[in-house]
Amino acid sequence: MDIMISQVAEPAPLAEPGDGLSGEAFRDSAARLAGGVGVAACWDGAAPVGLLVSSIAVLSVEPPRVLFCVRKAARSHDALFRADRCSLNLLAEGDRAEAERFSTAARTHERFSALDWRLERQAAPSYRAALACLSGLISHRMDAGTHTVFVLAADRAVVRDADPLVYFDRRFAGLRALADS
Repeated sequence: MDIMISQVAEPAPLAEPGDGLSGEAFRDSAARLAGGVGVAACWDGAAPVGLLVSSIAVLSVEPPRVLFCVRKAARSHDALFRADRCSLNLLAEGDRAEAERFSTAARTHERFSALDWRLERQAAPSYRAALACLSGLISHRMDAGTHTVFVLAADRAVVRDADPLVYFDRRFAGLRALADS
């Protein structure tokens, strides 16, 4: 039996950060990645804190793990970093106002309405209308440059039927709206 051996070219070296890729080009590329949005929330002393996150991924089903990323400069970052527990509240298509409320520090005082949020001290804050609310222990925190990657070890989930709110090309939309555009 003849065995053919072919030579494989050495892979090109990985580019160093910043080599040939501008921050603007990278941000424009990242804007083309449609993703679900949610509010990560925890307690900071006696006050609930949270922010909108759009970098969310399911890591595993067994054990149940999900990750999300938070910009270190965000007002709620340090509270999340110190927290033992948090919730990740995935937003439904009709939750655009809630997404906007949690996406800017200027509207911090408008967050966590007792009508819209379960604010029981023995559990992480949870959004009553969430498409899905996962809560549990923060099992890992990883440095990722300007962001921290948080891994949530979920021990509780509440789910309802609805279409998701997504973030695509720097705007919020429902799946149907994206399909029609």
